[in-house]
Amino acid sequence: MRSNDRNIRMKERRVGYRKKEQKRNRWFLLAMVAVIAVLVFHIRDIKAELEEMRTMLKRIEVLEYGRIETSVKICPQEETDYVSSIAIMNVEKPVQRTQTETIQRLEELGKNNPDIAAISRSSSQYPEAILTALANNPEMTDFVAGYLGDNEYVEGGLTELEKEQECPLLLQWDPRWGYEPYGGDSCIGLAGCGPTCLSMILYCLTRDETLTPDRIAAYSMENGYYVNGTGTAWGLMEDFPEIYGIKATEPRMTERAVKAELDKGKVLICAMGQGDFTVSGHFIVIYGYGDNGFRVNDPNCVARSRKGWTFEEIKDQIKKIWSYGK
Repeated sequence: MRSNDRNIRMKERRVGYRKKEQKRNRWFLLAMVAVIAVLVFHIRDIKAELEEMRTMLKRIEVLEYGRIETSVKICPQEETDYVSSIAIMNVEKPVQRTQTETIQRLEELGKNNPDIAAISRSSSQYPEAILTALANNPEMTDFVAGYLGDNEYVEGGLTELEKEQECPLLLQWDPRWGYEPYGGDSCIGLAGCGPTCLSMILYCLTRDETLTPDRIAAYSMENGYYVNGTGTAWGLMEDFPEIYGIKATEPRMTERAVKAELDKGKVLICAMGQGDFTVSGHFIVIYGYGDNGFRVNDPNCVARSRKGWTFEEIKDQIKKIWSYGK
């Protein structure tokens, strides 16, 4: 009888121990869960802080590039609106020409333009690419004429006239940055349509006047976004704006979708194929629309930027489209 009582008490003690052990284990697990939760939150905070630091470092990196001194102030009466200084002329659809055909075209244009005539006479001194560009776009005459000079840069960032505009047209061959190298054997004036478009849309959305085409082009080259033989990689169009809190999305390629993005206050960049804007590849900005069609900023041509474009005219030329907003 006593043996049975003792066995019962021992079983009760073991049950009690097991319950206490289970209770301790539950508390331990709860404590571990709490610790893990705290660590996860701290890791998220640390990750967010590291990401913020990485973004700030990228912004500082961008400011280290370029030769534009944005602190230089020019008196309003001395400022020159470079785009407005470009004479209104008829710019035809770009054409792929042989070297001989390019010289013939320049001789033809030179009959009415003494500067182009002078360039044509000394054509052997110029790279073929810059002569080809001039043959397709005589607006570039002053830029090409200055190519063989000492390439003195116009100091200063955006002018006050440009900063007053919602989305100012910036030209890739503007002397403020056009002669700067971009790629192994080219320059922003010839190959910098991508960085120039990014400069336009970022000023439109952030009003940050320091993000000039030369700085974006230098960042592109230093970070592997320039592809020899091709130009600016599409990845730059998505990655660079993100540094400044601007998100890039890809809307549907329909007129309704594009207008809907613009109605939301967004601006767009289009990668263009052969057609009205280029014989190979090019980037343009779409920043609005009206009765005459879509409003376009073509970084390579003032004339094409001054006209409205219907969606039917450009839709088959668009290879990729990005919409930008905060």
